[in-house]
Amino acid sequence: MTRRFYEEASVAAKDNGFVVKLDSHELKTPAKAPLILPTEEMAQLVADDWAAQEETIDSSQMLFMRLVSTAQDRVSTVIDETAEAFAAYGMSDLLCYRADNPQRLVDRQAEAWDPLLEWARSRYDMSFEVTTGVLPVSQPIDNGARLAAIAGRDAYRLTGLAHVSALLGSAILTLALDEAHIDAEQAYQLAFLDDLYQIDEWGSDEEAEQRLEKIALEIQQSARYLSALSSDSGEE
Repeated sequence: MTRRFYEEASVAAKDNGFVVKLDSHELKTPAKAPLILPTEEMAQLVADDWAAQEETIDSSQMLFMRLVSTAQDRVSTVIDETAEAFAAYGMSDLLCYRADNPQRLVDRQAEAWDPLLEWARSRYDMSFEVTTGVLPVSQPIDNGARLAAIAGRDAYRLTGLAHVSALLGSAILTLALDEAHIDAEQAYQLAFLDDLYQIDEWGSDEEAEQRLEKIALEIQQSARYLSALSSDSGEE
C-alpha cells in the first residue's frame, strides 16, 4: 500500500463536471486520464474515499474511487458488452428461482419477491417465468434486449448497475434500488432472504455474520453511488 501523500481531498467544478483535488493536484484515474465526474455529489463521495485514508492508502476500502475509475477507464470502451452483462442477470434472476420446501421458506420468498416481479412487469412491461429448484428456466427472449436498453449507455450508471446486479444476483432488485423503489436495507434483505432464513432457523457463526455485514455495507455504499448519479450537480 502507498503512504498517504496529501493533506486534504476537496471538490471543484471544472468544464462540464467536477474534479477531486488532493491538495492542489487534480485526481486522475489509474490509466492516468483526468477524472471528470458528472455530479458534485459523486465527486464528494470520491473525495470522502480519499479523505478517509489514514497513514497508508488502502484501495480495497475505496469503493467509489474504484467504480468511477472502472467507468471511465474500462466500461466507457465496452458499453454494449456491459449492458448485456447486466441484462444477463435478469435472464437468470434470483427472484425467479424458488425453493420447493420447507413451506415457511416457500411462503417467505413468495411474500417478499412476488411484489418485486409485479413491479417490474408493470414498470417495464416485461414478464418473468418462475421456477423451483436450480435448473435454468427460459425467460422471454425480448427481456434481454429490453433490460440492456433500460440500462442505457452512460458508463457511470452502467458500472453501478453491473456492480450491484453481481452483488445481488438480480437485475430486478438492482433496478428497484436504482429507482428508489426499495432502499439499501430492503435490497439486502430481499437478495439474502435465503441466508437470513437459515440464520433464523439454525443460528449463525461469526464468519457468516461478518460476510453478511460486509455485503450489507457494500450494498449501502452502492446505493449511495447510484443516487449520486441522479443528483442535480449538487443543486437542491
